[in-house]
Amino acid sequence: MENKAGIEKPGIRSLPRIQDRMTFIYLERCRISRDNGSITVKDNNGITEIPAAAISVLLLGPGTDVTHRAMELIGDAGVTVIWVGEHGVRYYAYGRALTNHATLLLRQAQLVSNEKKHIQVARMMYQLRFPKEDVSKLTMQQLRGREGSRIRSLYREQSRKWNIPWDKRKYQPEDYESGDPVNQALSAGNACLFWPMP
Repeated sequence: MENKAGIEKPGIRSLPRIQDRMTFIYLERCRISRDNGSITVKDNNGITEIPAAAISVLLLGPGTDVTHRAMELIGDAGVTVIWVGEHGVRYYAYGRALTNHATLLLRQAQLVSNEKKHIQVARMMYQLRFPKEDVSKLTMQQLRGREGSRIRSLYREQSRKWNIPWDKRKYQPEDYESGDPVNQALSAGNACLFWPMP
């Protein structure tokens, strides 16, 4: 199938399965262009060609400059693009190619909007992480409570292991300085993972 420029777009059958793709590639301080079915990455070391259909996720760090033609190919190949800070710390935005169908999205909407099915999914996901625990009769609130208890226990355990005084998690979004050094470090790490925070 050709686009207006006469360049052949990859067909669905020609794209590698997700399990055959590279997980992700992180790029910074470079110019990303397109050469037929590959994206080209130009930096101080020269030009590198990367087959777009072989990538699952493209992480774009500081100093990246992407052409429209490269983004067109990335979208056609079904690659997710995430704009991040240096070395992947800080998340700013992301873009995904449109899918050919909405089957999974519709299924997810059905599961999340039905209270009974929603809790079943939550229990199954919890069970995947902790297969030895029986959560078959727990409510959503009980699952959240169990997760909170697990995290508090982990904090105490790490406090003993590293001989660091620990009282409890204290976080005041409007007064970062009021926390002790450990709580400040946890807040900073959390901000790096989930920034911008509400």
